Amino acid sequence: MNANQPFLKSWVKNNTIGFIIAFLVYTPIAHGLTGHHTRDLSSGQLIAHSVGLVVVSALVFFFQKRVLKHYIEISSKRIIASIILFVSLFWFGYYQRFIPDGPDYDILFAFLVLGSGSWLGLLSFKGRSLQLIIALVAFPIASFLGQLILYTMVVGLELFELELQTSIIDETIVWLSVGITTGLIGGWVNGKMLTKVLPDRRN
Repeated sequence: MNANQPFLKSWVKNNTIGFIIAFLVYTPIAHGLTGHHTRDLSSGQLIAHSVGLVVVSALVFFFQKRVLKHYIEISSKRIIASIILFVSLFWFGYYQRFIPDGPDYDILFAFLVLGSGSWLGLLSFKGRSLQLIIALVAFPIASFLGQLILYTMVVGLELFELELQTSIIDETIVWLSVGITTGLIGGWVNGKMLTKVLPDRRN
């Protein structure tokens, strides 16, 4: 067995569990406290969503740290900075008008941080630029894939309907589809790249 195979398995598992728990909590906070919304958010809705995003990133980073702590030292300051950057990039993607309408840029931008905030700069990718790029974009691409799969099932195949403006359950289904896909596929691709540069296990 490859020496880093246990890491990859644990990395995928912990990311997936982290995303599931995070998004089961996110929707009740973001939408349950202040209700559903249009594109324009009230101050209360902005705060509620931001709190939910902090919880999401904190949980995902917690589960990632459970795996990475055996290889590298991850400080609390790094986690806090990554949480702040995650929330900031989410809102930048939500409100930016530079890029034409298309995918959910808030998720794409923010998930760059979820996939790299815990290890970027702590692992050396010297001479492995391609692997670094793949590791960085794995989470955003996987999150988009999750949205695309759900869109195909709902709109293309009309297998079921989702009432995103009235149902917290349906909203949770959307976020879980993004999270699970990111944890499984994004976690596997991202983790596969990390195994190439991991130092020896410390404990």
